[in-house]
Amino acid sequence: MITIEKNRSWTGLAIVAAIAVAGGLAWWALAPQGGSGDASAPGAKGAMWQWSSASGAANGNAGSTTSILSDARWANVNANDQATLETALSKTPNGKAEAARIVSYVQYHRAFESWQGLDEQKQARERREMAQALFKELPDRLKTGEFTLMEAALMGAVLIAESEPEEARRTERVQAWQAQLSTIVPNPEDEARMASQNRETEYMRRRATAFDEWQSQTDPAQRTPAKLEQAMAEINRAYASGQ
Repeated sequence: MITIEKNRSWTGLAIVAAIAVAGGLAWWALAPQGGSGDASAPGAKGAMWQWSSASGAANGNAGSTTSILSDARWANVNANDQATLETALSKTPNGKAEAARIVSYVQYHRAFESWQGLDEQKQARERREMAQALFKELPDRLKTGEFTLMEAALMGAVLIAESEPEEARRTERVQAWQAQLSTIVPNPEDEARMASQNRETEYMRRRATAFDEWQSQTDPAQRTPAKLEQAMAEINRAYASGQ
């Protein structure tokens, strides 16, 4: 869902840095996500990704932080819509928890999108602060399978480039981000495991996109609980068939 704009000179440098961060890991991060992994019932394993819980503090980013979603501007999924999503996922193992995770992912996506829309000159301070808030949440979101390693590397480098104006410090933080990623994602050389986990990320993203699109509908006939349930059922069938 998230796309990274490339309209600033530092962004290109950040993407190059992020690719360097991923290094030899790029070969599996870019592999087709549906080609491997268990095609059994979606969500059968409960928590989808099993990254190490040791995320390694990097450059002062340790400790608990307030989620960017605590800002009312980004907490834009109402309780009724979340309850409808929970019902649509009621046949999925851990359906209520998965609904909450999808809602959080959609909100983070919208916050990231809104950050990119802030004016670079008039809202420079807000852009920097928001970039830092988005960055602080990336490690946990990578752990829970919302992004692949390559995506997190790219996003992290771009957010660091926005929030850190000093070049030397920026380079240092990108290097620290590289070190932190290596503690979050163990054994990336395990091709089968990585492909399976990337497939789980894609499955989660399809459901988040379906919910986002359903919630954005202006036609009441397209915004019924039945429509959302149908969309989730179709995604489950595609997943189970290995698509």
